[in-house]
Amino acid sequence: MATKIWHVLELLEWTTGYFEKHHIPNPRLDAEVLLGHLLQKSRLQLYLHFDMPVFQDDLTVFRELIKKRIARTPISYLTNRKEFMSLDFYVDERVLIPRPETEFIVETILKTKGGTPQRLLEIGTGSGVIAIAIAINMPEYEIIATDISKDALGVAEKNRDAHDCTERITFLQGDLFEPIKPLDSSRFNWIVSNPPYIMSEERDNLSPDVREHEPTVALFAGQDGLSIIRRMIAEAPNYLHPEGKLIFEIGDKQAASVKALIEEQPAYQNYWFIKDYAGKDRVVLATVE
Repeated sequence: MATKIWHVLELLEWTTGYFEKHHIPNPRLDAEVLLGHLLQKSRLQLYLHFDMPVFQDDLTVFRELIKKRIARTPISYLTNRKEFMSLDFYVDERVLIPRPETEFIVETILKTKGGTPQRLLEIGTGSGVIAIAIAINMPEYEIIATDISKDALGVAEKNRDAHDCTERITFLQGDLFEPIKPLDSSRFNWIVSNPPYIMSEERDNLSPDVREHEPTVALFAGQDGLSIIRRMIAEAPNYLHPEGKLIFEIGDKQAASVKALIEEQPAYQNYWFIKDYAGKDRVVLATVE
């Protein structure tokens, strides 16, 4: 009996239906992204080649990708790709998948251009997307980025080298400010972070894609979700120049708590909240005296 020849269109339709049956969000989009990744074609190119045959070797790999997606492995981990600030980055399960909301941090920094070269410290760099996006857009910046996870720094270094930022970004391993304490010059114009801020009790409310695959250390921050943010707000003034700025991401219900934490610290001169696409307070920008 002859082996069935699958074509792009019918393979997309079958996969979409299979994903729908297993309650996968965005089933058509996921089918297109996975098949496009496998065939090294954009989604537009797939539409232009609907009648193209997909042969057995590719089908075997595609079946494995489908199985992993049904097991709720995130698409970005299956393709090892995520776009951030219109740049392509490598990601895998060692790092948190960058979210669109985090772009507000980079955009705010890029809008606040100083007249002189700036020193910037990123806390918890993960895949390195914030530091790298800033380095590409502001090549005069001196950037140090830290992370507690050696595995995460491996991904960040891969991305740094791929984007030709090796000379402009220094990665250091350690918890929050610990890695920079031995440095002779440890004052910065900017301290930036997308810290973990999810409450531990919210674990079961997360989607399986996040809960079962993304790194716990990058997600959860104690019972109130503020264990890292609390330390960062308290310690950052020790590492900022006069009029230096601390900017970081928060959860969509944490603005009031974070406001109280900032107001407890006399070193801060003023602060602002920046809203995300849903109108939620998402990014905090605080300036020291």
